[in-house]
Amino acid sequence: MFAKQQRLSQRPLAECPAATLPKRLRPYLLTFDADGKSTGLHADRYEFWLYRQVRKRFQSGELYLDDSLQHRHFSDELVSVEEKADALAKMDIPFLRQPVDAQLDALAAELHLQWLALNRELKQGKLTHLEYDKATHKLIWRKPKGENQKAREKAFYEQLPFCDVADVFRFVDGQCQFLSALTPLQPRYAKKVADADSLMAVIIAQAMNHGNQVMARTSDIPYHVLESAYQQYLRHATLHAANDCISNAIAQLPIFPYYSFDLNTLYGAVDGQKFGVERPTVKARYSRKYFGRGKGVVAYTLLCNHVPLNGYLIGAHDYEAHHVFDIWYRNTSDIVPTAITGDMHSVNKANFAILHWFGPRFEPRFANLDDQLKELYCADDLAQYENCLIRPIGKIDRDLIIDEKPNIDRIVATLGLKEMTQGTLIRKLCTYTAQNPTRRAIFEFDKLVRSIYTLRYLRDPQLERNVHRSQNRIESYHQLRSTVAQVGGKKELTGRTDIEIEISNQCARLIANAVIYYNSAILSRLLTKYEASGNANALALITQMSPAAWRHILLNGHYTFQSDGKMLDLGRRC
Repeated sequence: MFAKQQRLSQRPLAECPAATLPKRLRPYLLTFDADGKSTGLHADRYEFWLYRQVRKRFQSGELYLDDSLQHRHFSDELVSVEEKADALAKMDIPFLRQPVDAQLDALAAELHLQWLALNRELKQGKLTHLEYDKATHKLIWRKPKGENQKAREKAFYEQLPFCDVADVFRFVDGQCQFLSALTPLQPRYAKKVADADSLMAVIIAQAMNHGNQVMARTSDIPYHVLESAYQQYLRHATLHAANDCISNAIAQLPIFPYYSFDLNTLYGAVDGQKFGVERPTVKARYSRKYFGRGKGVVAYTLLCNHVPLNGYLIGAHDYEAHHVFDIWYRNTSDIVPTAITGDMHSVNKANFAILHWFGPRFEPRFANLDDQLKELYCADDLAQYENCLIRPIGKIDRDLIIDEKPNIDRIVATLGLKEMTQGTLIRKLCTYTAQNPTRRAIFEFDKLVRSIYTLRYLRDPQLERNVHRSQNRIESYHQLRSTVAQVGGKKELTGRTDIEIEISNQCARLIANAVIYYNSAILSRLLTKYEASGNANALALITQMSPAAWRHILLNGHYTFQSDGKMLDLGRRC
């Protein structure tokens, strides 16, 4: 057709493949004579129908392009376990260490014990937070109420003397030298060494939504110095390294172990926070609920013991659950959480399995009990649970997991070597047809791990409280981030491109990290003081304080960065 320079309507109907003309659409795609026989083709409709089918099959994985970035065949995205054996051995991924049969046996045995324990304790009335209604055959869940520490924290931090945010920055840099991570972009002999005052000023300008022009008018650093420092020193890699310096320094403070509320588990929390953008970018999206008529992005963060370990921007249309593994696995600080908590936006059909493969436990906070009871499965015969008050809704297909072990190994290896992000993996798996065996095997493994956690969550109120406290901490961090962003007016990130907006996000995380370090240093000084004097009441109060507080720090006003070298003295402030 193209070679003969003819339109589709000029070609005979016999040249159209019969499979491209479904019976239900023939009245709309074909033309007919008076006798009802097909005589021709509605070329525009037929062409649109073909394009639609091509797009549909690209999305489902039935069609693929080797030279495409988004539509390559799924198997081409995966690495070979045999070729990467040496690299994988050094990484020591738990799922690849032992045979799948042994892993499934252990998980199935644990799941069976959890089922028996839940129903036994429910019948004996030991689970006081759960009540089984015999009339409606439903389970009533009483959520534990946490203690509100806001009043104590307010009274504590109001006793501290006020200090300027620039002084806090200078103090934290004196303790951990995080500004040294901001290396210049130009080569060694072509650069002009930036002083700490200029770096602090430009970071605060970007984080607090001021911009360099406003900061030049409200501080003692001129505009050309701010602009030069911004172009030379502020990059995503350098800001990420500076954040790691502060995070690692916080972990060395005496107060840090007291932030943990479980001796055997280091809880990390993930959540997203919405921020508007002044100028539209590729990543920014509309969301009337959060941005009104404007656009915005989501700052996705991993928090552990009040410390923001990692964070980056995602689109407001992205599902947060697709980034849970990525943000944990790409954490470069010395603090490594052993359990990841999240809200219901962090749950999908694969996160329990993926995190289990690599070691950490996934422990989300459940909002609705009835919804979770519909996701409970068993690994053995359903008939064993007929006399139970709470019964599984189905049986996990163990044989399918064993059969697909080679393909699962390739997926684990690809994720472990960072050849593919979790978001790309889940997006490809979910677009496959429901009958794809690899997709079904991953989802079956996820059901197994999720059922074990759900039963533990129902049986153990302390686990529920720990997960709840972990999520409350990231909400407190979001309040700090929101306060920092709104110093300049709106809750926005400044920048004209996605790269500049990401720099603004990392600068804001750096300020929050510095504030948390400063408060942790004060708490550490008081902790050491009262441990020496044996004041148990003061120790109990100090160890319950959150470092995500800012009421004693002046975030706005006229900034003075050029000081005479004086540093904050915590001895006088404590």
